[in-house]
Amino acid sequence: MIRVQLKKPRVVYISTYIPRKCGIATFTKDLTNALNLLNPERQAEIIALDSPESESLVYPWEVSHRIRQQDWSDYERVLHYLNRSNVDLIVVQHEFGIWGGTDGEFVVKFLEKLKKPCVVVFHTVLSTPTTHQREIMNYLCRRAGAVVVMLQAVADLLRREYGVDPSKVAVIHHGVPDFPRQSPEEAKPRLKLEGRIVMSSINLLSESKGIEYAISALPPVVEKYPNFLYLVVGETHPNVLRQEGEQYRAKLKKLVQEKGLQSSVQFIDRYLSLDELILYIQASDYYITPYLNPEQAASGSLAYAMGAGKSCISTSYFYAREMLRGGRGIIVPLRNSSALSHALLELIEKPNKRHLIERRAYSQGRLMTWHRVALNYLELFTNALAQSAPTHDSFDVPPTLDYVRTLTTRLGILEHSSLKIPQESQGYTVDDNAKALIVALCRENRFLVRCYLMFIIQAEQNGLLYNDRSANGEWQGKPDVGDWWGKAFWAISCLVTIRPSPLLYKKGIQLLLKMYPHLLNLSSPRSVSYALLGLCVLDSNQVMLPGIENTLRENINELAKKLTILFSSSASNNWQWFENYLTYDNARLPQALLAVARVSKNSDIQKIGIGSLDWLIHELFDQEYGCFSFIGCNGWYFRGKPKAIFDQQPVEADAMAEACVAAFLVTKDEKYLNLAKKAFTWYDGDNILHQSLIDSRSGGIFDGLTPSGRNRNEGTESVLSYHLAFFSLQSVNIFNPNSISSKLWQCN
Repeated sequence: MIRVQLKKPRVVYISTYIPRKCGIATFTKDLTNALNLLNPERQAEIIALDSPESESLVYPWEVSHRIRQQDWSDYERVLHYLNRSNVDLIVVQHEFGIWGGTDGEFVVKFLEKLKKPCVVVFHTVLSTPTTHQREIMNYLCRRAGAVVVMLQAVADLLRREYGVDPSKVAVIHHGVPDFPRQSPEEAKPRLKLEGRIVMSSINLLSESKGIEYAISALPPVVEKYPNFLYLVVGETHPNVLRQEGEQYRAKLKKLVQEKGLQSSVQFIDRYLSLDELILYIQASDYYITPYLNPEQAASGSLAYAMGAGKSCISTSYFYAREMLRGGRGIIVPLRNSSALSHALLELIEKPNKRHLIERRAYSQGRLMTWHRVALNYLELFTNALAQSAPTHDSFDVPPTLDYVRTLTTRLGILEHSSLKIPQESQGYTVDDNAKALIVALCRENRFLVRCYLMFIIQAEQNGLLYNDRSANGEWQGKPDVGDWWGKAFWAISCLVTIRPSPLLYKKGIQLLLKMYPHLLNLSSPRSVSYALLGLCVLDSNQVMLPGIENTLRENINELAKKLTILFSSSASNNWQWFENYLTYDNARLPQALLAVARVSKNSDIQKIGIGSLDWLIHELFDQEYGCFSFIGCNGWYFRGKPKAIFDQQPVEADAMAEACVAAFLVTKDEKYLNLAKKAFTWYDGDNILHQSLIDSRSGGIFDGLTPSGRNRNEGTESVLSYHLAFFSLQSVNIFNPNSISSKLWQCN
């Protein structure tokens, strides 16, 4: 039995992200790494928030989109993508400075337009916000299904100062690596620190870190312990560097010289990798966070030191007060160098106290490992989704026609693109213009309908059709009744059913009457299937065509017979199919028989249609990944031979979605509706590579899945397949009801 329910949610994280040098970026990377281990079927997807400095960065593969901080059009593009996607939940990392607008107000406008449940993670909660900041915070708390803070004191602040319902607030620790319990003496040789008493601070440098107070605390310590060394690790914060340059670092170095501490303070002016960060922490005897902001509600730096079981000294800010209480560290007043000196000397001279603090800190750190934190987040996500009412339909807006227009010239729609650049030199096909005609009909775009119809009319010669047309308008090869002919017949049948205008209807009728006598000459199972889809559209909508009304059902039966004969001659117990191979557009064959069964009520045809579709689903649905894995064009699937996994093409997802809609209409079995949706969400990352093929910027669809990821080209067949899959689903009111799509697919 095919199981189509998602076991775990698909989550998108909107955040700063590595390699941007930002604490929230590192936090999100570490969190999603841990979540990916727990939820490998639904790998985390990132939408990166860019500052001007980070716009030139190259992000890792998991970043699907970027938002330039102050460019609202980027937010709109991402909204368009998310609202059409099968994403279950959005996680918003919030700090006022990483979102666009005054006080980061773009986050409010963004969430107002977002039609998905969301969770907000607060990295700063102000006890005395401005009126505008309070309004933003209040909105975020109302809009989110849950909010996350890293301290109970901050949760209490949200309740007390912002009136947030406590049941909506989750306290989840800042995560830390799973540090082994290790003596600093084991790590020091790797950094050439043997024989030194080491204290460190590891941060992106800025005045708020209060490093000058730690430096000023050192003279009495160094006097008693000349081998003492203070490591100030980390480069200057990019925002500080942009606005002030290295003024703060220069001030600190000058202070070191004034106090004669050149051999006791070392600046390591670079951004550490995770492995380096862990090494420096492990080599430290003491760790200090002399921060100046009493409202700081998170500190990855202090969290990591505790996770490693370090003796920590900190000024009195939110996060430190809660994390170091219970004898897990020492708290001193803000801006008080003498208190820092006293605390440090006490720890050096009382090793028993130091070791007790280290044991308590390490025990607390066991509760903060990224694995445990990720479990808490995953549970929160599941609960938030269970409690969120489906107030919005994720697919209430049809796909944009922007890229279809981009591919269209005065002659018709082009066949190929290189990346997203149309390749006019490679010409056109009837195959693509026929599908484009159906899409244009569904979008009621008369200009495009006329363009694609005229292309097909010009391809006709004595009822046969050319397929290929060069860039200069010349037809290639000979006219025939190949697969393109069947698609064109289907498209023209749709046009005369919809009647977009009297003139276009008249031209469509004229073309259809020329093509009609060739129907029984069709032999390819796919051309037969496309033609059957067209005939069933005409029959179910009772389209009266002069001279052919009496033969319509007869031709339906004759063409259906061709498919049933193929099936009978090829099928066996373990191969319920029409041919000895599976290649492209496979599901069209059962779709066509199910369309016939719906208009004719023929139970024998229905049995073959359902049986072959069920077999195809069994072959293509990957139980391990919980998604469709379509036949790859690099080898196809021949009876008794291995199945090609790549390259998987978008046209297969469309055919499967339409065939499952047809099966639902015939059987009323909801499982086919669920499978149709699963086929459709293949485009949006519900596939074995967990990669979305939707390009929200261009409106195009990437050309498929390869062993190395997405095919970066965005060809015509791909984008048209996505539109057709959407409208087939819309026809059964999964999305907004649409009378045109209902006419074209309800027969199926």
